[in-house]
Amino acid sequence: MKSERMRRIDELLQRELGALCERKVVSELNCLLTITGVKTSPDLRHAQVYFSVFGPNADWQEVRKCLDKHRVELQAAVGRNVQMKYTPVLHFRPDHTLEQADHVMSIIDELGIDPDAPPEPEDDSLKEE
Repeated sequence: MKSERMRRIDELLQRELGALCERKVVSELNCLLTITGVKTSPDLRHAQVYFSVFGPNADWQEVRKCLDKHRVELQAAVGRNVQMKYTPVLHFRPDHTLEQADHVMSIIDELGIDPDAPPEPEDDSLKEE
């Protein structure tokens, strides 16, 4: 289980990187970029940065190339703005959670199931004794 300290570090890095990307990276993209999470290694030397993109021209590979291009600049800004023992090396990874959730919702729609409806009670006569 992740310690409270590591959780706070991850949240701080997520907020900082989100603000930095908004100022430095988004202008080059034709889509909405969101930093959805950060997982920092216990030694604080590496951080997996998860991002999501949205928009008609959203291209995961192009966004990742753009983030990788700005990686050194973003790391330097994190080093200046966040007091940590080490500035972690940033590794960008796409977060497909929203796409997966959208896919599940489309399956539910196809089946005609109301996701807000309460579950039906079980029929006790079908249970084996």
